Amino acid sequence: MIPSGIMKLPRVKLPQLIIITTICVILFIVVLYSESLSFLSSSSILKFKTCPRKHNKLKSNDRKEEEVHVNASWIDDRFDFDPEECNVSNGKWVFNHSIKPLYSDTSCPYIDRQYSCVKNGREDFDYLHWEWQPEDCTLPPFNPKLALTKIQGKRVLFVGDSLQRNQWESFVCLVQGIIPEKKKSMKRGRIHSVFKAKEYNATIEFYWAPFLVESNTDIHIIGDPKKRIIKVDEITERARNWTGVDILVFNTYVWWMSGLRIKALWGSFANGEEGYEELDTPIAYKLGLRTWANWVDSTINPNKTRVFFTTMSPAHTK
Repeated sequence: MIPSGIMKLPRVKLPQLIIITTICVILFIVVLYSESLSFLSSSSILKFKTCPRKHNKLKSNDRKEEEVHVNASWIDDRFDFDPEECNVSNGKWVFNHSIKPLYSDTSCPYIDRQYSCVKNGREDFDYLHWEWQPEDCTLPPFNPKLALTKIQGKRVLFVGDSLQRNQWESFVCLVQGIIPEKKKSMKRGRIHSVFKAKEYNATIEFYWAPFLVESNTDIHIIGDPKKRIIKVDEITERARNWTGVDILVFNTYVWWMSGLRIKALWGSFANGEEGYEELDTPIAYKLGLRTWANWVDSTINPNKTRVFFTTMSPAHTK
């Protein structure tokens, strides 16, 4: 029942087509108006841009610095170095002309001639400006004092071939520059060489063992790969010199890859070349690495000694 005095208006039903058309026209006008005032981004009509204030207009230099900062954030989003999080082996070499080499052929007296690019006639210096860049983090600059502090009172031993000796010399060159002349020494041997940082009571050493396991070319190098014989199951004679060390760094690769089948020997060299067996390189290499790994597992105390293995490396001529 409708109260008196109130008139009920008749309902007017608009055609459905007119309603839809009206809504579309209104939305179209809103979109055009929004775009003209830069209220809406070009990518979405639901995402608004911030309106710049005219009285707070950026100077050209400030705008340029801001753009550089924004672009840099897109280019390099790596986190700071964290040894627990960063995989340093996953990365690439990048050319950076602004970096200054930490040492040179002339500043470090311990570089063998075969590793000295300058002494061997190289005239360009671009090779000094390559640096390793991990994919996920940024490496901090090398700090020689911090490195020496880390190995204070310790023995660091590099074991392997000439490429490993190159790594040993490089590490020595990285730290020796901050040590006074009277507080460091170098003793070179045919098999075993030792650099002493007396102030830190630390040694950085190298032991020549191109196959890690024993061979007839360990001490007196045999240039002809066809005459080399490897005892793939024996390591103890050489390895007795690797105990009592705090940090062990091993490598072996290049000497195995002669392109020839490996002459592998079980037993003693006393029988000369009698009793050897020719093996494919991957098989012989695997046997040699297994012998080395078994020695590490059975001899080295992981609570006292850290063990590293340097993987495949380019040859000297690359």
